[in-house]
Amino acid sequence: MVTGASGLASASVMAAPGARRGTRPSSRRRRIGRCGPVAVRASTSSPGGGKLVGGNRPTSPKAWQIQFKALTENNVRSVASSDIEKLVQARGAVILDIRPANEFSAGHLEASVNAPLYQPIEGWSLQQTMRKATFAFFGIFNGTEANENFEQEVRALADPDDEVVLVCNTGGTLDKNQKSQARSQSRSLMAAYEMIGFGYKKLRFLEGGYNQWCVEEREVIVTK
Repeated sequence: MVTGASGLASASVMAAPGARRGTRPSSRRRRIGRCGPVAVRASTSSPGGGKLVGGNRPTSPKAWQIQFKALTENNVRSVASSDIEKLVQARGAVILDIRPANEFSAGHLEASVNAPLYQPIEGWSLQQTMRKATFAFFGIFNGTEANENFEQEVRALADPDDEVVLVCNTGGTLDKNQKSQARSQSRSLMAAYEMIGFGYKKLRFLEGGYNQWCVEEREVIVTK
């Protein structure tokens, strides 16, 4: 068994529960490593994108109010990095990384599976070109758009009755005392809101997200 400073076991022992439901194994070299420099990025501050929430852009203040209400009413809560191994091994939780596939390949938690909430803008339709231009205006040259297959990909990896821990870069918070939307809202929480609509009832999110996992110098799997 291979473990790191975190004590997290290697994949041969700590296999992702989602792998039982059709996870696509990587054909590229897989290795256990350490995080690179943490890229502190605002995971929801990029312009546009995503499904409307009550007729509002998903990152708008009105949309966040709707999301926050649904998340708290459905008992969505955070879990610490130190609790991940116990959740997977003792309770069979699915660790669902909702970051874009390229970020997942660059480094992810040992037990996690990937269903991107957003994906890189790759087409050149009028709408996609306009979105690329808008991102470029803000100095962002790797803009993303909503993954239209998110629900199908989630259902292939986790059942609605599974306990699911969502992972994005920043984690977010549902602390009522945090008044800044930029510090509260995250893509994990946006994904949790969507998954409530899909019928998922046991949703958690990694406190501090992947960035905090790296700050704590925990092991990651690299498949690129």
